[in-house]
Amino acid sequence: MSTLECLLHPHHISLIDTHSLRAKLNHVGDAYYNVDGLPSHRGVLAPKFDVFEIEGDVGGWLLVGDLPGIDSADDIKIEWLDGSTIFVRGKKETSSIPTFGETGSTIMKTVHKERHEGLFERSVTLPAKANANGTKIEVKSGVVFVRIPKQT
Repeated sequence: MSTLECLLHPHHISLIDTHSLRAKLNHVGDAYYNVDGLPSHRGVLAPKFDVFEIEGDVGGWLLVGDLPGIDSADDIKIEWLDGSTIFVRGKKETSSIPTFGETGSTIMKTVHKERHEGLFERSVTLPAKANANGTKIEVKSGVVFVRIPKQT
């Protein structure tokens, strides 16, 4: 898939194109996770992220995303394209189910499933070049914080 195709799917947030029809329609029918229909993205979760601009001497951006089940920054991979587009990727595993002290072999069959597992990806195009080497990730209770300083 080309870079252009990658940036046109619902997993992408553009801070440059915020007033277009595509940007306004991006939230129509939003589910908690946006899963697009492209064959290359089938089953890839697109977690929701808020993007904040940090003003002042420090300058930069803060991405805040909900990723229940992600416990460590080690579970997240960051990739950069052209110094202004960041990709946040990883794999979310289903947490283990407690046995409640039962002994012996217990067989459980899924009857209904709403919790998502598998690959996730979100990309954001920033309005200016970023300092990719200064990017920091923190995870607190399933909320991911990605701090991106502006390039000086």
